[in-house]
Amino acid sequence: MTFVFETKVADSNVVVEYVLSSVTLLLKIVDMTVDGKFHRLNWMSKKGQVNLMDDVERDYLDNHSPWAGK
Repeated sequence: MTFVFETKVADSNVVVEYVLSSVTLLLKIVDMTVDGKFHRLNWMSKKGQVNLMDDVERDYLDNHSPWAGK
């Protein structure tokens, strides 16, 4: 099952589809768009990558993890 996280980065609409790997137990980005156009995580700066992954992790923990209480 994949999850969708939507945010704004530098006035651009970013939509990230991500999954929790059953092998590594890490969150991985499956697909990403910026303003409706295909985008890759590695096209972002290292700082941007870290910030986005922090936001994705927070989204998972707050909304989808077994500890979210849902």
